[in-house]
Amino acid sequence: MAPEVMQQLHGYDFKADIWSLGITTPELAHGHAPFSKHPPIKVLLMTLQNAPTGLDYERDKRFLKSFKEMVATCLVNDPKKRPASEKLLKQHFFKHAHSYDYLVHTILDGLAPLGERLLKTKEADLLVQNKALYKDNEQLS
Repeated sequence: MAPEVMQQLHGYDFKADIWSLGITTPELAHGHAPFSKHPPIKVLLMTLQNAPTGLDYERDKRFLKSFKEMVATCLVNDPKKRPASEKLLKQHFFKHAHSYDYLVHTILDGLAPLGERLLKTKEADLLVQNKALYKDNEQLS
């Protein structure tokens, strides 16, 4: 949640959405939210009191510089200094992004439908559980 939304000083506007984009992208990149190991109240205080979180230039070397810059641009504490979406879309990261068709063909082509993938995952989990149960029964006998 954007700092200004937490403070409830002014209404919610598009600048909070820019923050949300900036905080969601590292979550997608890492597979977990920033500060996800901390209790929600501590995260709230850290967001209000500390410099914005983002991608660490040393730790996150695998990410493009333009990606890190985009995240940093979105995660500015002062909403007046955050760009509007029109300006954000002019950044290198977005200007040089692959087309929708490219992404569909390279990522989604050949991928099983979500329902099938979830079923396979659930079946695999059940198989592991059954093996564990069977192993325990075998040891008991």
